[in-house]
Amino acid sequence: MRSPAVSPPLASTPARSASRLWAGRVLLFVGFFAALAAFPVYTPFDSKLTLPTTLSLLREGNIDLDEYAPTFASYRHGLYERDGHLYNYFPLGPSLAAVPMVVLVDGFVRLATPAGNLHPALAHWRHIYDATGSVDLDAWNGPQRLFASALVALAGVVMFVLGTALHLSRQRALLLAALFVFCTPLLSTASRALWQHGPSLLCLTWVLLCLVRAREAPRHAAWAGLPLALAYVMRPTNSLSVLVLSLYVLWTWPRQAWKFFAGALVVAIPWVTVNLVHYGSFLAPYYEPQRLELSASRVAEALAGNLVSPARGLLVFTPVLLMSAWGLWMDLRARTFTRLHAALVTVVVLHWAAISTFPHWWAGHSYGPRFFSDMVPYLVFFLVPVVRALQWKGPEARRGLTATFTVLAVLSLVLHIHGASSRAVYRWNSLPLDVDTHPERLWDWSDPQFLGRR
Repeated sequence: MRSPAVSPPLASTPARSASRLWAGRVLLFVGFFAALAAFPVYTPFDSKLTLPTTLSLLREGNIDLDEYAPTFASYRHGLYERDGHLYNYFPLGPSLAAVPMVVLVDGFVRLATPAGNLHPALAHWRHIYDATGSVDLDAWNGPQRLFASALVALAGVVMFVLGTALHLSRQRALLLAALFVFCTPLLSTASRALWQHGPSLLCLTWVLLCLVRAREAPRHAAWAGLPLALAYVMRPTNSLSVLVLSLYVLWTWPRQAWKFFAGALVVAIPWVTVNLVHYGSFLAPYYEPQRLELSASRVAEALAGNLVSPARGLLVFTPVLLMSAWGLWMDLRARTFTRLHAALVTVVVLHWAAISTFPHWWAGHSYGPRFFSDMVPYLVFFLVPVVRALQWKGPEARRGLTATFTVLAVLSLVLHIHGASSRAVYRWNSLPLDVDTHPERLWDWSDPQFLGRR
């Protein structure tokens, strides 16, 4: 009797599951990126010199902008001069974050160009990439918006993975990630240009994922050091996260601490070296503490304004984050409030205090709570028990909670969609009076910025 034919073994179930898992994350990234990139508003204000600095790194191996010197006869915003060299005054971090994206796009363009003029955008990219001397900085506005959208989309995927690591179902983790990306300043601010905020909050979300995973596998705590150090390179206010979360790791996982700090040094040593070479100090000029102002009356106004101003209030523009406080209460009541929760609450409060010491606490010509953008990963983390409890039908229905959450989320979504699609909200900063010289407008409820009527 002939033996029955034996079918070739199928790929192992774990391998197929991993492939599906990564395919799903790639699709999620593509979906987030496509949606973010579709919004037309771009805001290349403080970020105007971000991509020229990236090009200088790639072409010349330095961070000075001397090759563009004729450009700065008429444009001076964000320019810093030292020893006859020109630099971007704002942090180097966003320029570093753009390096892999610029390399990928330029590589694709250079491969595609010999095949013919496939699209005018290819020739345009080659022109602005290769140009030096007097250049049109506005030519980088479009690429900035796309690169920023990519960073925010990636942060959204990390938040989705964080949701699953917190044992949310895939549907609820997707809801958490979508809320993170579309109902917060990630949509209206971080994805509109290569501000510091996009790469900053990406790094902080990555840190948060590492620390959450470390609850079940402590080795993950060691991986948090590198993105935490990168977060500081992106934006100096993240020094608060560096301080508090480093103490948290030392306290909670002391055996992992040396690996954690080794990862941070991988970033810190070259960054300090660059500063010493170019600026003659350990810190770049933007990181100097004398930029703060400790006037009691101004700080008191700023503390209130950063929460409830009709032009800059976090809770006005993102009311769904009111539910973050309820999520913390739910964790306290369920005795699931951990050291990590305490550390993150501490960072958020210290960040709120720090941004309220800036003389221009309203963040200049921006939309909504720009200075609070970096704290959104932590505030959305506090929403996890709320998202887990949402239920409209069945014996465990919580209709009051679900209805409140839905209304606040939809209102937040509408406000941030408006900020990403209406240029009128930015004209509000200048008309009828410039908000930087007339900050009393920040409290004018008869003309709130989010209506964008000009």
